[in-house]
Amino acid sequence: MFDPFPTTQTTGPDQAVFRGMRNTPITLPEADHRKLQEHLGDCAAAVLPQTALLSYVLANKLMNARLIAEVHCSDLAVGGSHVTYAVDGEAPQTGLLLHRAGPEPIRGVIPVASLLGATLIGMRVGQRAPLLCENGSISKLIVSGVELSI
Repeated sequence: MFDPFPTTQTTGPDQAVFRGMRNTPITLPEADHRKLQEHLGDCAAAVLPQTALLSYVLANKLMNARLIAEVHCSDLAVGGSHVTYAVDGEAPQTGLLLHRAGPEPIRGVIPVASLLGATLIGMRVGQRAPLLCENGSISKLIVSGVELSI
């Protein structure tokens, strides 16, 4: 996903971000894939300016997903897992990644239908990715831990 170390082929900091946004295959359980399709449909029905970035992230995940029947690895961020991550090198945070979070933000819950949640789902421990922000900026996201809820 996100490569923070530019290669000799890049000419500036923007190139590293664009290279990080290239299509990278991910693994998703079939249930999470179906839920991402629902979230994308919700974005299309809402037709709100703030859903454009979320639609992009969700569509990219769906387009690049390799489906598996069940979760076979414990380092994969999926719906219902506790994910520890850091944004732009700040202190790590942990949240519960949920497909159906309530309309009001709840401390410690990361809705998959958010830019952070849509970016995290399908990532593995140690992976980096660009995190698109509502204000149009791009942050650096790294996953440092995943714990599956049973």
